[in-house]
Amino acid sequence: MRIRHAAGIVVAAVLLLAPTLRAQTETATQFYQKYLAAFAKATKVEDILPFMAEKNRKQAEATPKEDREKMFGLLKILAHHDVKVLKEERGADGSTILSVTGVDDDKKTGTGKVTLIKEGGAWKIGEESWTDKS
Repeated sequence: MRIRHAAGIVVAAVLLLAPTLRAQTETATQFYQKYLAAFAKATKVEDILPFMAEKNRKQAEATPKEDREKMFGLLKILAHHDVKVLKEERGADGSTILSVTGVDDDKKTGTGKVTLIKEGGAWKIGEESWTDKS
């Protein structure tokens, strides 16, 4: 009886920890690809808030709703497509920096840097910047 009870506890613990373990094994690149998919489907900034670092999320939430909608519209216009991660490296501050490339709506290739941080054991977008190649 005790063995069966202990086995039940172990199974329950594994089931409860599985999402946490999966999040811990997700690479920065995998997280960013998941974010890109969510961004492509997003219709409002609230759709991507879960991917944002706390500082950025709070700033977005503090922005008046009308301004948030305009800001998100601009983000969608400036977004790059067919994004590929070229390199993943560790930042001096413990962040992970992705070097990326993609194409904008004008079919111009751009390069970008995406800084990802860990908050509460989960990846979050810290900063993202793009430069178009001319």
